[in-house]
Amino acid sequence: MSWSQLTVVSELPREVEESSGLAFMQSQLFTHNDSGNRDILYGLDPDKGQLTIKLFPEDIYNEDWEDLAIGSDGTLYIADVGNNDFSRKTLKVYGLKLTDQQVQTSTVTTIRFPEEYCSKKGKIRFDIEALVHIEGKFYLFTKTYRNKFKDYTEVFEVNAVSGQQLARYCGKIPLCGKEKNCKITGAAFEHSSGQLALLSHKNLWLIEDFDPDRLDKISLRRYEFDDESQKEGVTFRDQNNLYISEERNKGEQRLFLLQIR
Repeated sequence: MSWSQLTVVSELPREVEESSGLAFMQSQLFTHNDSGNRDILYGLDPDKGQLTIKLFPEDIYNEDWEDLAIGSDGTLYIADVGNNDFSRKTLKVYGLKLTDQQVQTSTVTTIRFPEEYCSKKGKIRFDIEALVHIEGKFYLFTKTYRNKFKDYTEVFEVNAVSGQQLARYCGKIPLCGKEKNCKITGAAFEHSSGQLALLSHKNLWLIEDFDPDRLDKISLRRYEFDDESQKEGVTFRDQNNLYISEERNKGEQRLFLLQIR
């Protein structure tokens, strides 16, 4: 573990007080608000945090957008996977094509889970706020469970294609012992290096050997932040740096840069 000082890049526009997902692509940052907010993607200047564009994806609804993921082909995925009150029976992921400052919905994946991970009424037993796309698959990382603290995140794999897909359980990743600051709020994958980042309010874990079939063999490098604030969005700027966004809580909502090398 290493103590890590975040560099403040800027404050975020007030229109994105609840920045929940973050993606760096096409030389700009994209973010969004979570449940209860409009179905808008916001483009930001990565150096100043200023709003550059608003995109309005068609035929999709923000039930609880929680993360953004980037495919190796440049597809941007919106993870509508939040399940804060444990009431959802399915989750959704929207695939978007961004061209010439326009956005078009290309895929809609509906995710359901095996019966053992649902209540008798078919409701999913956990909350999810983090998702990445790797080689044609989505990987989802659990955050919380009803009335239970767990010191790990569980990993599910889903085919990244349109239609209804059944999630496959991969296993768990141990995170932080008895401490209660390891609830995963965001994830990012760097395709050229194969690095996976998992974010919580207080920590970031870096995995360089992610293998969903050998989770017991992976190694984690942990970066602990000086403060515990509502950090929700994370994305790689390059192999050595990550952007992290913070929701507005007691202070201002901010954009950070974390150097990992």
